[in-house]
Amino acid sequence: MKEILKAQKISKVYQDQVGYRINLLHDINFNICENEFVTILAPIGSGKTSLLKIIADLDKPTSGIVESELNQRIYIPSKPSSFPWLNVEENISFNSNLSSEEIQNIIDEIGLHGYEYHFPNNKSEGFRFRISLGRALANNPEVIILDEPFNNLNTATRKEIYTLVKTISKKTNVPFLLGTTNITEAIFLSDKIYLMKKNPGEILEVVNVELPKKRDIEIIESDEFLSIRNKIEDILKEKTSKVLYNFSI
Repeated sequence: MKEILKAQKISKVYQDQVGYRINLLHDINFNICENEFVTILAPIGSGKTSLLKIIADLDKPTSGIVESELNQRIYIPSKPSSFPWLNVEENISFNSNLSSEEIQNIIDEIGLHGYEYHFPNNKSEGFRFRISLGRALANNPEVIILDEPFNNLNTATRKEIYTLVKTISKKTNVPFLLGTTNITEAIFLSDKIYLMKKNPGEILEVVNVELPKKRDIEIIESDEFLSIRNKIEDILKEKTSKVLYNFSI
């Protein structure tokens, strides 16, 4: 597959409140190819949010470079945002050049058919994530960057959203980059997982996920899935602390 984004020797250094230099990210290298779902699996405090913002061109590295001709790198933060004064349809069509019919197709795809004129305030995190994903899709994304957007979802909603995101990534062929601490969601969603440690944030190893492109949530109970999970656990046990990662669904 054709490479569409390449991070080379990304490092990030900052000073804390007393003036000490903190090496947050060190010598990070990874790539994303066409139609690929890539995950950075990393513990809290490893600098993965800083890394994702650098990839999204929302922050600059201290050193290193991101090579890409992608202009539409859309970043969805850990707490999905929406405009409370706009309804679902207006939120998704905001700043988009798509037709009303195309916007409606996106609303249908993200599972909000019938909620077009509902407002996001007082709605669940899962509902607001669907709006954020819809708005991303409505702006012709060349890559969608997800920064732990599933953290506050209950188990049932999380399973629904995993399936939704995987289905959309396959249907649209839009590349995704996910940052997470959760091993189950990393395996279920990804084609390729970069394992990352903290202090400083560095890539330990890359794991290719050899599962069918089309995945139902039941696959998490399969022998193939558990084999990949065990492989990741073994790497983390050898090279870092497993307790820093989330093993729940």
